Amino acid sequence: MSKFTNIELWNKRYGNREEVYDYAGRKMLKSACGNPNSTYQPTIDHIRPLSKGGQDIVDNIELCNRRTNEEKGDKFPTWKANGGIFQAHSIPGKPNGYKIIKIKGGKKDE
Repeated sequence: MSKFTNIELWNKRYGNREEVYDYAGRKMLKSACGNPNSTYQPTIDHIRPLSKGGQDIVDNIELCNRRTNEEKGDKFPTWKANGGIFQAHSIPGKPNGYKIIKIKGGKKDE
């Protein structure tokens, strides 16, 4: 659970954009924020899971499609999602911050 909301993070990162793709290539829609029945629902993912010492801070959070989040689960630092392999890398100067790097593969949803 995060102290942040999907729509709050969306507005901070994507502003008024209505459609974006997550790091694994899956579509997310702003209108689907908070709608667990939508295929395009953005969810909050802690890159380094809280269960593995991650913190609930913006630099450790990624918005991703709910299917991407389900595939990642609590895997860290390497995981598979939407046919690709991804890895978390520390952000220099931010000891609890991470960015996601695509190692190989992946596909874009149509």
